[in-house]
Amino acid sequence: MQLIQSGKYSMVYFDPEKDHFIKTFHPKPFDKLRYALGIRPHPGHNFARIAARLAALDIASPTIVEARKYRLVTENVHGAPLKQLILESEALQTRYLDILVAYYRHDIHCRGLHTDNFLVRDGQVFAIDLDAYKAPRFFKYAKREFLDCLKRSLKGSEAFLFQRLLARLGLDSDYRPIETRT
Repeated sequence: MQLIQSGKYSMVYFDPEKDHFIKTFHPKPFDKLRYALGIRPHPGHNFARIAARLAALDIASPTIVEARKYRLVTENVHGAPLKQLILESEALQTRYLDILVAYYRHDIHCRGLHTDNFLVRDGQVFAIDLDAYKAPRFFKYAKREFLDCLKRSLKGSEAFLFQRLLARLGLDSDYRPIETRT
């Protein structure tokens, strides 16, 4: 077992024999309380819940081997980071924007929708790190917050993707609907 990433609230390991990634979660006490009260799903369960929502929208994610409250095991996607490929591929740009439009319209929220959190295998785009996603059942996140997070994520050479997203959503740079003139 190889330690791949150590974060403040999680650890990611790779099991080369099984070709699986194992993510263990170590949430702060306040988050544990929110999970216990049912305010938010446990991170491992949330990954599975979001993966099912994405599958219904025809958006790929890693195959889940095991999803427990604080432990998640997924198959290795064997993909390249979208960030490395997107600038040279109109097809990948279009698919990424399709995914973002689906998230926007179906109230799926995440602060980390940058191109490093997507993988590409055989032309197919996979969403990863789904434990951080939110798809509220009782209330919706503000669309402005979703767009503000994306704007901060898509900078530099990828800033044009945010402008293309706004155009696809029919919004101006202040996120107001663009009026069509006849």
